[in-house]
Amino acid sequence: MAKRKIRIRSGELEAWMEVTEEEYQKYYRPWWQQKKREQRNREAMEECGYKEESYEEWKENDMRTELFAESMEELMEKKILLDILQEALDSLRPEEMELAVKVFGEEMPLIDFANMKKRNPRTLSDHKRRILSKLRHFFMERGFDIEGK
Repeated sequence: MAKRKIRIRSGELEAWMEVTEEEYQKYYRPWWQQKKREQRNREAMEECGYKEESYEEWKENDMRTELFAESMEELMEKKILLDILQEALDSLRPEEMELAVKVFGEEMPLIDFANMKKRNPRTLSDHKRRILSKLRHFFMERGFDIEGK
């Protein structure tokens, strides 16, 4: 397998590493391409009279604009839906809420949750179905159209 030596710098620190061609293509090359792209953007902006600090500020503001581009109505709608979701979770018992948050929210595999709790996965699978049924009933009572069983 082909090996490649790469140099990694961070501030004043510098290190050389030997990596396989596969590692280089999968991890380091995309990272290097992104760094080069950012460098070219900075250089282009500096040619137009902007300083590096201006580029960083522009990049941060651009990201902030994307995050806050939603209208006030969309934000209020999301807040209402999150409040209803919190109310639904509060209607569950604490152990049911924990399972719902981990398995549905954090997408933890049920088998991992069962191992973490030292419980039988089949039993927790039954609990999961009951919790889904409770949540489905909760949302249907509030006028939400729920698909599925």
